[in-house]
Amino acid sequence: MIKASELKDTGKPGYRISEVQVGGVITLDLLKQLFVKTNDEMYGLPVSINKDQLKSGGLLNSTIEDCLVITNTSHPTDYFKYCITLKKQGKMAFISLNYYGSSVLTGKMNKADERKKSGSLSGMLLNAISGPNEAAYDAEYSYYDMIENIFAEICE
Repeated sequence: MIKASELKDTGKPGYRISEVQVGGVITLDLLKQLFVKTNDEMYGLPVSINKDQLKSGGLLNSTIEDCLVITNTSHPTDYFKYCITLKKQGKMAFISLNYYGSSVLTGKMNKADERKKSGSLSGMLLNAISGPNEAAYDAEYSYYDMIENIFAEICE
């Protein structure tokens, strides 16, 4: 179970999809099928997508809703995971993408940026010796962009 307080906003607007677009009732299972199909046909990302539950609210007024979790199977513990929720109103469904967990490379990149901003000689030397792999960092963020592109394509 995922706690809503762990989720971080992607900074992108949510997605919406109509039952008319998909020719039926929109459910998390259908959304998963559409994601898997689009990924298989166009992207080939190493992902698993599984059902989970999202808990929000306090001890006395908590709510639990079903969600989907996308995990990179090549980097299950060192990339962020996505939590996808679905809210319906009439024939429209609104899809929210949030992320949670941690990214090893993002943490290293943030530390390197702090050392760079400090302007200290020791910080610059440490970055030169053991700074983060920028190509791997770029690859990680390309992966996140592609996940979000899949949802944009599904919801066209």
